[in-house]
Amino acid sequence: MFPSRFHVCALFVLLALPGALHAQDRVLTTALEVRALTPAEAASGIAARLRGVVVFVESPSAVFLQDDTSTTFFRLPARTPPPAVGDEIELTSKTRLGLYLPGLDDSTFRLLGRRELPPGIRAQFDDLYFGRYHYQRVTVEGIVRSVQPVDAGKSLLRLAMGSRVIDVRIEDSPASERTLIDHRVRITGLAAGLINTPRRQLVQPYLRVINWADVVVVGAAPPAAEAPQVSAEDLHAFRVTGLGEQRVRLEGVVTATLGHDQVFLEQGAMAFAVRLGQPTPLSPGDRVTVVGFPSMERFSASVVDAEVLGRTPGPAPRPLDVATIDELYNRRGDPYPGKHDGRLVRVVGTVRDSFKAEAGTTLLLQGNQRTLQARVPEGALVPMAGALVRLTGIFQVDSTVFGPGFRSDPELVSLRAVLPSGLEVLRTPSWWTPRRLSAVLAALAGLTLVAGGWIAILRRQVRRQTAALRHRIEAEAALQERHRIAREFHDTLEQELAGVSLRLDALATRVIDEKGKGLIGASRNLVTRIQVETRDLISDLRDPAETAGDLLAALESVAVRANADDDVLVRIAAASALPPLAAGTVHDLRMIAREAINNARKHGRATHVTVEVATGAQQLTMRIVDNGCGFDATTALERKRGHFGCAGMRERGRKIGAKITWHSVLQKGATVAVVVPLRPDAAAAVSLPPSPAA
Repeated sequence: MFPSRFHVCALFVLLALPGALHAQDRVLTTALEVRALTPAEAASGIAARLRGVVVFVESPSAVFLQDDTSTTFFRLPARTPPPAVGDEIELTSKTRLGLYLPGLDDSTFRLLGRRELPPGIRAQFDDLYFGRYHYQRVTVEGIVRSVQPVDAGKSLLRLAMGSRVIDVRIEDSPASERTLIDHRVRITGLAAGLINTPRRQLVQPYLRVINWADVVVVGAAPPAAEAPQVSAEDLHAFRVTGLGEQRVRLEGVVTATLGHDQVFLEQGAMAFAVRLGQPTPLSPGDRVTVVGFPSMERFSASVVDAEVLGRTPGPAPRPLDVATIDELYNRRGDPYPGKHDGRLVRVVGTVRDSFKAEAGTTLLLQGNQRTLQARVPEGALVPMAGALVRLTGIFQVDSTVFGPGFRSDPELVSLRAVLPSGLEVLRTPSWWTPRRLSAVLAALAGLTLVAGGWIAILRRQVRRQTAALRHRIEAEAALQERHRIAREFHDTLEQELAGVSLRLDALATRVIDEKGKGLIGASRNLVTRIQVETRDLISDLRDPAETAGDLLAALESVAVRANADDDVLVRIAAASALPPLAAGTVHDLRMIAREAINNARKHGRATHVTVEVATGAQQLTMRIVDNGCGFDATTALERKRGHFGCAGMRERGRKIGAKITWHSVLQKGATVAVVVPLRPDAAAAVSLPPSPAA
């Protein structure tokens, strides 16, 4: 019957209702309601009141209750005695988020009486593997593979359910008077498992059983000595009736023992592995009879959970000599590669590499076309790469690929040496291994890089020293030339001017009329002014501040001389630290500042002049600001007959790559701005000490 529209609407209302109601308004009354909660709902702490029977008690933090709908678990407060299995109780609690499914927390219970435990749900392995009946009482059936004691008073039973094996943890010691191995049994217990806590995933299922009364034999097995005998070729080979799930008997000769429970046997040209249920001392060459369960490994069948029935000592078997590593993948003339899986073989190969592992050392052996991983035990002398070795060990197929038709062919194989003596070095490698050659080449490359870097550093240092020496030579030459010119001016022009002054003084004593005296006085004043300017020029030529590249010191000297006239006050202001400059640049900037100060005093009738100097983004700015009468910048800067001050300033600016601009307003003073670009290495320019000739 299809649901009506009313039923569909009602279903949607019921689904939306839990999200709309507050957690305190809900009361869960069945175990199935608790199991059906989402993680978010379970963590919200919804109230629950259940009635059922206790089916398993792990501890006060894990008690399992089953009612008519399903099973859930609850936790009791600390130091609260838990109920016993079979107690019927009424439980009051609230929900919590468990490791795998929702449960109950902060529980209190009231004992109602005793009840018989409910029957288990018939389950297969897949039901347990996918968690369908997790934390519920189930009944399973299978063949007992092994029984062994664990912890104190507990047992571990391994049950084969078809081709899969599951652990059964029994809260009781094994019964010493009987063995259940190879018996078909029916077990009732609690479905549980190991949980991946961060992701809340079921990793491995297992059963929890109260005692051996829940293990019932439904099919007895024959005695071990009467188990059906088969050959190595019969393991997992086709039979009309099949091989069955129970144990079989086999005979063989021990070729190797690995660990305490793994043994390799040969039976004619066939080899197979045996995993013993209990450690049994065996030696190569022993002829043994074993009984165990057939199992399929990666490529070949083996016998697991086996028991040794008989043992007869004998000579150790000879290994199978294999010409090359390539034949381990496919022997010549053999259409079935991997036939010798599990056999004791001896092979020759070249060591390509080796690395340490937990179980020993792994070698990588090179054949003609194929490589082989070989594991040698602790104590074996590990040869260097390039050595030719002969290795004796158990040949194993590690992985397979689909072959033609329905075949499975080996993809990766390995060799496992049993004893350290199984590795023999036939030829040691040359000292010049690829690794050592690479190390030597790397060292030479490193030395080459270091030498190249050192040469580059020396070249840079030589360039810097050469530039400094060239700068010093040029500065010394310029200084000498300036001194020479100063001497020439002093010995010629100044002496001649002194002679003219003396003659004018002599002439003044002989002239009687006033007009002649005025003309002579004016001439003497002119000569005196020319003498003063000549002395200033000589002093400038001998100024060490310019040759030292110190612009601030050069400007300070200009200010000192200008302030000596008493008609103008000159002040120098530096907004930032100034880098050392070339002597020519310092000289031209100094002369520009001097000319601007003279113009402000003579033409602008200024009383205060400020020279501001600052450095910015790869440029130096010098501003000469006065408080004079100003001028009309559109006409005053035009070249006039007999006036060359501004033109000279422009020429000096072009010489050093500077840009000069004039800004003035009538009766509000004037400003001369000089912007000089600086080279990136100007800050690192060498500041030479003044020459002794200065």
